[in-house]
Amino acid sequence: MTRGSLALFAGSSAMFATMYSTQAILPEVERGLRCSPAAAGLSITVVVVGVAVAGWVHGPLSDRIGRARVMVASAALIVLPTAALPLSPDLPVFLALRLAQGVLMPGLLVVAVPYVSERFRGSGAGAAMGAYTSSLVVGGLVGRVGTALVADVAGWRVGLASLTLLTVTGAAAMWAWLPRDAPPSGRPSGGGGTLLHLRNRLLLTNAVCAGAAFFAFVGVFTYATHRLTGVPFHLTLARAGLVYGVWLVGVLTPAVGHLAHRLGPQRLLPLLSVSVAAGAVLTLVDRLGVVVLGLGLMAFGMFCTVTTCQLLIPRLVSHDRGAATSVHLTVYYLLGGVGAYLPGLELDRGWAAVVGVCVGVSVAGLVAALVLRFAVLDGHLQGELT
Repeated sequence: MTRGSLALFAGSSAMFATMYSTQAILPEVERGLRCSPAAAGLSITVVVVGVAVAGWVHGPLSDRIGRARVMVASAALIVLPTAALPLSPDLPVFLALRLAQGVLMPGLLVVAVPYVSERFRGSGAGAAMGAYTSSLVVGGLVGRVGTALVADVAGWRVGLASLTLLTVTGAAAMWAWLPRDAPPSGRPSGGGGTLLHLRNRLLLTNAVCAGAAFFAFVGVFTYATHRLTGVPFHLTLARAGLVYGVWLVGVLTPAVGHLAHRLGPQRLLPLLSVSVAAGAVLTLVDRLGVVVLGLGLMAFGMFCTVTTCQLLIPRLVSHDRGAATSVHLTVYYLLGGVGAYLPGLELDRGWAAVVGVCVGVSVAGLVAALVLRFAVLDGHLQGELT
């Protein structure tokens, strides 16, 4: 791995670790801040919504001043709210700092993909994209399992504080090793393409398909700690955090992406949507091994659904595909943000109620997948491309 790829891996891993850092320790956050499960779940919602909204700022900004500058600045600035987060005296301050983290994340998470495609060539591009994909798995694992392990020993505030070192390391690596680029010479395009994409029903259907999987995944994983630490399992916070190791199934995503590229993304989407719903249902069984299997199946289905939906975007639009991707990601992240809050409102009624909400949204995603399956035939749309 080159220094540039290593810098991208370090910075992105820190970002992904920070994004879901409160998931595995949610019960401790609730007790520490004296709030309800749904209110604590907002610590995920505000981050995801921040990513969805701020992506429209960081992307155009990177067009004007250069992508590397935006990425390095975002990686450095996110250190501030990450360091302040463990000191939060109450829930409003805690959520405000989490929102600040979310607003800064697109500076790396959204900009990284076009940066890699423009800055790296040949095998270097493959290595850089591989580093970025790997950071999603590693960062998500560290943010969940690592934070839970530290929190079990030293408390949730120390668990969150430990991520400060990770963000500092990532920012330093990017500042020292990330290759700089020059701003594009042409003028940024206007918003006409975006307005057309917002009228593209199949593009929006594709975004709903991905967003539904994300909603169900975030909903189950955000409140899974309650399931694992409660009756009948009574796991400690550390052991419950270890269950989030199922995140490692993300290493299978490139293989599924290759298969989707070869067979046609729309052919795999219905099956992947079913896997997300089936995984959620398995978590209802009062056997730890089955619950872990269900969580793993959900993680696999979500990773692969998101990747497959992204592969379908070029088949649904014929121009301004960058803007089309922004539209897709906005819908995707907004649905994920709602998924971190809405199921928590049902937690008092039992785990089955939480799963019911997530499965219901998964079924909507399956319907969207079936619409796409029959609308896209061998890479050609029955309707018109926008």
